[in-house]
Amino acid sequence: MDRSIRLSLGITCAVLYSFFWAGTSVAQVATTANQEYRTPAQRAKAAAEMDPPNRGYLARTAALVDSLGLHAGDTVADVGTGVGHLLPYILTKIGSNGTIFAVDIYPEFLDKVRERTTPRGWQNVHPVLGTERDPKLPANRLDGAIILDTYHHLNYPEATMQGVWRALKSGGRLFIIDYYRNRPNPAASPDEVRRHIRLDRDDVVKEVETQGFHLTKQFDHMPFMYVLVFEKR
Repeated sequence: MDRSIRLSLGITCAVLYSFFWAGTSVAQVATTANQEYRTPAQRAKAAAEMDPPNRGYLARTAALVDSLGLHAGDTVADVGTGVGHLLPYILTKIGSNGTIFAVDIYPEFLDKVRERTTPRGWQNVHPVLGTERDPKLPANRLDGAIILDTYHHLNYPEATMQGVWRALKSGGRLFIIDYYRNRPNPAASPDEVRRHIRLDRDDVVKEVETQGFHLTKQFDHMPFMYVLVFEKR
């Protein structure tokens, strides 16, 4: 997903998909964070604004992907890919023998992904249109799943993590990169951040670990953004 400090722009690639786990529906929890994506016009506007050339925030994307330890030949999901900013950085690590599933629930965003990938001949990048209740990822296929600037947009986080869990191989890794809720953010006021971000880092860890993941590593990407690395148990 194309990433910026979207708290001020109201632009993020919201991943709202989930499915019923054990037959149980979970209430939506991210309605405030997702209010900029309610109509086709809003989503088209967001897609058009996601990749401006002057984003200082994006200058550190290569360093972020370097820190994840991806390997040549890996199969990786970019969950909440948006218009595909992260894709070339992943490709530099996994190479032509690797595979990316670029997942989003909005066709407007995936159209932009295709505009990026088709002219470049990236045949190992597969756009995937998920739904609110299913990310549409193949079972036991992934070496890694990246959820960048998206976890706080999940309407059904527990069920969504179960979908990712099923898609990961045994020992596969989940990377969650998101904003601190209670640290200064240059893009928004403290009140705006708290309204936009549902959980702070430690509570995200607790929530994700209830879904069959084990935290193996955590560090800061920037002072206001953390990285969590989980393994499938």
